[in-house]
Amino acid sequence: MNTNGYLNIEKIIMPHKCLVEAYNHMREAGKRRLEGVALFAGKEEGTTFKIETTIVPEQQAMSLEDGLLYAVDGEELHRINVWLYENKMSLMAQIHSHPSRAYHSSTDDAYPIVATVGGISIVVPDFASRAIDIATWAVFRLSQTKGWVELNATEKNNLFEITN
Repeated sequence: MNTNGYLNIEKIIMPHKCLVEAYNHMREAGKRRLEGVALFAGKEEGTTFKIETTIVPEQQAMSLEDGLLYAVDGEELHRINVWLYENKMSLMAQIHSHPSRAYHSSTDDAYPIVATVGGISIVVPDFASRAIDIATWAVFRLSQTKGWVELNATEKNNLFEITN
């Protein structure tokens, strides 16, 4: 990663199996009417980022008066960072589910796990109960000056390449 974080990344290569692992986790949480979160890690190659693995962190999911929430504690984040360092990988994206529509809540904005400029936050609707489909995702990219900026359909399709 350069000094501009991931702003130079023009393409994210995403193995389908990594999405399946994330969706399976989000669906299981959704069966309990809870959100779930997963992380995508890999390596940067020029302007391409190749996802190599899905990390499902230990997390606490809660249903509160104001809505749903997941939390990953500092010890777990430290464990993940050590693993990333040892495996020469970095986090490029996070993915989490919402009970209905996909959007970035104020909590999503304020407490991301992936906080590197140019990083990606994906929100999947309906507790990930539908088929994997990028068209249903709300995808946000962290800007240096504007915070989380939602990508339009063309930008999403140009950024992600899902492989078998």
